[in-house]
Amino acid sequence: MTDRELPVLRIVPADSLILHEGCEDRRIQRLKHLIAKDGFLKNPPIVAPLPSRTEREYYVVLDGANRVSALQELRCPHILVQVVHYDEVGLDTWNHLVTGIDKDEFFAALQAIRGLTMRLTDIISARDRLAARRILAYIVCLDGDVHTLSGGESLQEQAVLLNQVVDLYKRPARIYRLKTDDIEQQREYYDDIAALVVFPAFSPADIVTLAVNHAKLPTGITRHIIPSRALRTNVPLSVLAEDKPAEAKNAWLHDTIRAKLNQKEIRYYQESTFLFDE
Repeated sequence: MTDRELPVLRIVPADSLILHEGCEDRRIQRLKHLIAKDGFLKNPPIVAPLPSRTEREYYVVLDGANRVSALQELRCPHILVQVVHYDEVGLDTWNHLVTGIDKDEFFAALQAIRGLTMRLTDIISARDRLAARRILAYIVCLDGDVHTLSGGESLQEQAVLLNQVVDLYKRPARIYRLKTDDIEQQREYYDDIAALVVFPAFSPADIVTLAVNHAKLPTGITRHIIPSRALRTNVPLSVLAEDKPAEAKNAWLHDTIRAKLNQKEIRYYQESTFLFDE
């Protein structure tokens, strides 16, 4: 394995990382506990450089918003990240299967959101309108009803409305991330289904626009597909937290990676993988 094949790993200032999506408070607290208990960061967040008019570099966090937030709350001045270029990354969208809440109460709360319009339609029309970005999202119900959600003029306004929608169920409900909008086939696997919320496809330009304008999408919608992802880097928290400049920490990182290469501790797996213990 050559240096050119390795993922680009870098230790950067924690305040140079900009989130494009919201976080889950419960998960942040759990990660804080685990990272502090383990004493190291297992998997680096994935970031892409943001355009900047200053000499300082900023990055949008593509994956790992909760890890970044947990490390920031732990007062780490620097964070290990994997840097990628957005043109090398796949961007996909998760839909939310919502379970464990009352559907009628959920719909009543949706109709109370100011600026959000809800209309009954059919699945083909909903798919077409979402693909053309003429609606914010659509909701599929077990009884076969499909409802479109629309509102917001700008991308930032639409992000605000989407956050209000997801906020209605992200705490009381259980959310399962799916690729399909076929709710019927989910009966076999999930109990107490309330609805399936289907979100639009976003572009890298959308994500960058949100980040530079300090706007965020709801957590658990965007899915970035990272080639040659770095896992189990296991960088000690003490290195990230110590009072040294980033240059010194990156020199340590370079030496650590070089030693791991010489000891044949770095391995690349090309196969797609299912994990059954997450």
